[in-house]
Amino acid sequence: VGLACSDGLFYDQRLVENGNRANWTAARKLLLSRMTEAAVIENGNDVILGEGLAYDRCQVGVVTDIDPARHFGKFYIETPEHVFNVLRTQVDVVLPDGVAVLNGNDPLVVDMARLCDGEVMFFGSEPEAPVIIEHLAQGKRAVVVRNGFLVLATGNQEVQLFELAGNALTGAGTGSAQIGSVLAAAGAAWALGITPDLIRAGIESFEV
Repeated sequence: VGLACSDGLFYDQRLVENGNRANWTAARKLLLSRMTEAAVIENGNDVILGEGLAYDRCQVGVVTDIDPARHFGKFYIETPEHVFNVLRTQVDVVLPDGVAVLNGNDPLVVDMARLCDGEVMFFGSEPEAPVIIEHLAQGKRAVVVRNGFLVLATGNQEVQLFELAGNALTGAGTGSAQIGSVLAAAGAAWALGITPDLIRAGIESFEV
């Protein structure tokens, strides 16, 4: 597994290049490498506008959250709608048999669901959010926090993965800023067909 992100370029958690590698060049390097079986690529607002996506379509697209004000003044971005129109591209390129993993607690991200050609999976630390309740009522999938546990839910069926408090990635309690990222990562793995047991083992053994 190759990873191009703001912390560097990695192959199977081995750092190959240090520094910010959340860019087109690093992403293409991953995609063209014969070592790469799966590529995880971070795309920020500035990279999408300045360089574009390094791929035409993807199996799984993840959008974690949108803070429009962070992007105002760059590339003539002046409104939340402008930011939405940039970041929606990650959902636009999801394949018909792919999955968009979207933050169900962020209204701007939720609105991207209508743009996806494939399945939509929501994640969120607030499982009682109306959009997540409605999504599950339709028999669809979501990754949520319930009673302090990370849960994979399909309709009314739920699988508890692990308790969040004390986990190395999430910190103590459900208020940790890392929790959204862990929910998104679990959702992406689930979208790729990885079993709950393997997702649990991967998160619990991950070294920060």
